[in-house]
Amino acid sequence: MRRLMTLFLLVLALCAGCSQAVAPPTQEPTPALGATMTRAKDGMVMVYVPAGEFPMGTTDGFKDEQPVHTVQVDSFWIDRTEVTNAQFAAFLNEKGNQEEGGTTWLNLKGEDCLIEQVGNEYRPKSGYADHPVVQVTWYGAAAYCEWAGARLPTEAEWEYAARGPEGRAFPWGNEFDCKLCNSWGDGCDGYAQTSPVGTFPDGASWCGALDMLGNVWEWVADWYDPDYYAKSPAQNPTGPSSGIYKVMRGGSWFAYYHPTNNPRWYRNEDLPSLSYGYVGFRCAGD
Repeated sequence: MRRLMTLFLLVLALCAGCSQAVAPPTQEPTPALGATMTRAKDGMVMVYVPAGEFPMGTTDGFKDEQPVHTVQVDSFWIDRTEVTNAQFAAFLNEKGNQEEGGTTWLNLKGEDCLIEQVGNEYRPKSGYADHPVVQVTWYGAAAYCEWAGARLPTEAEWEYAARGPEGRAFPWGNEFDCKLCNSWGDGCDGYAQTSPVGTFPDGASWCGALDMLGNVWEWVADWYDPDYYAKSPAQNPTGPSSGIYKVMRGGSWFAYYHPTNNPRWYRNEDLPSLSYGYVGFRCAGD
């Protein structure tokens, strides 16, 4: 009996030692403003956007940009640049140019399309590998983001990443400067149409996102509602549950959408099945 008691006490001591030796799980530190990560699937660099709030909309723009309302946004990641032709071609080579919404993800016949199909291979046209993909439908943009392990940003996330907590008119501040973005037709930026992504690093937004003004419009996740700002939830709005048009943000090189006329609160919309030579996208992630 004495031997059994001694053995029992020894086992208890050993178990106590084991429990003390096992370290408690550690929690990953929260990234800070300026942090980056590289997405494994397509090599895209993403920038971290910390949680916060900002004044969404404007007092002197179009009716669908009013009223100004304070929006709180959880932290997220967003692509530092727009998705390029090289990245989208790699996606098509793996998934094919599938049909969705009555049209293919990429309009290869579009006059401004910068990707071509040679045999069974999709590839960027010469000199345009690092330009933003255009002639892509909303469906194609959403499919790409899913393939890459990401998603399209919500309209609120996009505007927060572009304008910051202060609600700037432009990513870098409140005064327009044609040297800080691809602004069409003024002889200042050096590009008649699209420019390589990341060409204007001094035009970065507060979180380090590039090309959020000019170059190409960008599809976002939300359905469009001209009256949505009047009824938007105060925290993490995701837009209406359904609709006809999808929202685009950011302006482009195209003359009608010149950035001097399109501060960061400007909204645009179109059918998700349509594509243009001045519309692309970027992805986001939780």
